[in-house]
Amino acid sequence: MNESIKELARDLKDYIELRFDWIAINASDVLSHLVSLVLQKVFAILLLGIALFFLMFALAQYLGDLMGNPVFGYLSVGLPLLLLGILFLSNTPRFIFGRMKESLSDDLSNKLLLKKKDHDK
Repeated sequence: MNESIKELARDLKDYIELRFDWIAINASDVLSHLVSLVLQKVFAILLLGIALFFLMFALAQYLGDLMGNPVFGYLSVGLPLLLLGILFLSNTPRFIFGRMKESLSDDLSNKLLLKKKDHDK
């Protein structure tokens, strides 16, 4: 009887250790998914920013040629971008960060639900 209680305690201890290991693996999987998602988005935004920079530069050159003075081309491209930047800084960060927060929490909850469903099978 005493031996079966010790064996039950060992089994319970092993089960708890395995459960903690499973939680750690699951958490690292979710974290690695989120990090890869963030890196992918940052890389895409960086590439789009570089492309937009070159397109704006080309547009400024073209408009400068049309207006006869390169300064006017740069001003016609730079001023609307400056106004958009000011508008962006004054109004939209709460909206964008709220959407990012919702998106990340949805991804995390979906990933956890999928893991739970896979584990329950």
